[in-house]
Amino acid sequence: MTWKSCFWAESHHLDNDRNMEFGLLTLGDHRADPLTGIRNSQAQRHSEILDYIDLAEPAGFDAVLVGEHHFSDFIVAVPQVFLAWLAGRTSRIRLGTGVTLLPHHDPVRLAEDFATLDVVSEGRAEVWVGKGVEPSVYRQFGQDNERALEMQQEGLELLLKLWTERDVTWNGSFRPPLDNVTLEPRPVQQPHVPVYVACSSPQSAADAAAAGLGVTISLLYFPREVLPRLVESYHEAWDAAGHTHEPRVTLHAHVHVAPTSQEAHSHLGVYQFPFQRWVGSKKTGANPDDVQLPPHITELDNPNCAIVNGSPEEVVDRIGSIDGICDFDRFTYQGDYGGQPWQLVKRSLDLFANQVMPDLRISSSSAPTSTKPVERATRS
Repeated sequence: MTWKSCFWAESHHLDNDRNMEFGLLTLGDHRADPLTGIRNSQAQRHSEILDYIDLAEPAGFDAVLVGEHHFSDFIVAVPQVFLAWLAGRTSRIRLGTGVTLLPHHDPVRLAEDFATLDVVSEGRAEVWVGKGVEPSVYRQFGQDNERALEMQQEGLELLLKLWTERDVTWNGSFRPPLDNVTLEPRPVQQPHVPVYVACSSPQSAADAAAAGLGVTISLLYFPREVLPRLVESYHEAWDAAGHTHEPRVTLHAHVHVAPTSQEAHSHLGVYQFPFQRWVGSKKTGANPDDVQLPPHITELDNPNCAIVNGSPEEVVDRIGSIDGICDFDRFTYQGDYGGQPWQLVKRSLDLFANQVMPDLRISSSSAPTSTKPVERATRS
């Protein structure tokens, strides 16, 4: 089955006639500053997250992505709330999740949530879907982690069916059957809200391509040399499926920009490594001090490091080198992690918006860029 959306139909592979898109992502971790040991209150951290995503449109980003976690010191559990808040404050930027943990949800409720977000944002919603990386969360939801992929596949099928069909009658393994139901409201984007599947292997990328969906790929999960094959698998499967709409590939990375490369490397030596060990412990159940990080994360001064960091010039070169080895449409920046002081989070964002994005955009015709320091918006 082929789903052709107006959003995808207007997009195509990066070439000399279009801009590289940029997304701004937060996962909402709530960590103490490793230098001071001080952790803000949850209310303060939520306020920072709202400030961070509020900067995205004036800074010239093309999309905001908000993550989802449960029972965790990642404290964003319902990204739809943040995105609906931002929808009322913006007019251009796309609003998505990064990611929606589809196996933990009733696809009917998700279909309603994101159709509603699409309506109130006048057609700017999108959904990234994934299974998550914490097996313990499945136990808390009374689910079998070993069946996560089955749950995701069934949920995705139903989600798309509800958005594209009326009078739906359906039977599955993980929720009660549906008998002649029509989802309301209907999404603005046709045939459905754009969907990206989180992928970390050539096979998962090929499966998403066969279904006619976009993919999102984190640079954290593998050494750089693996990336071209993964993206190539997606495009090969896309071409084999004969879709008439265009493929979509988003790359996601942790980013830190500082006035000098040495300052960026030194900063992340303090803030990145404890954070990554903590994340690793959540995946494996090990003590964070016992988590061994791979070289593609720890070698911050290596141009192929998964953590994109350095001076503005170095970051331009690092992202440009990725563009040189694989075909992608959007680069997504995640910069508010690990208990970093807000002033350094904001400085990095300023430098990226004003000195990195303009150099990386292939032309200025598709989306605006920032030409002045990012100003904090006043929330109401």
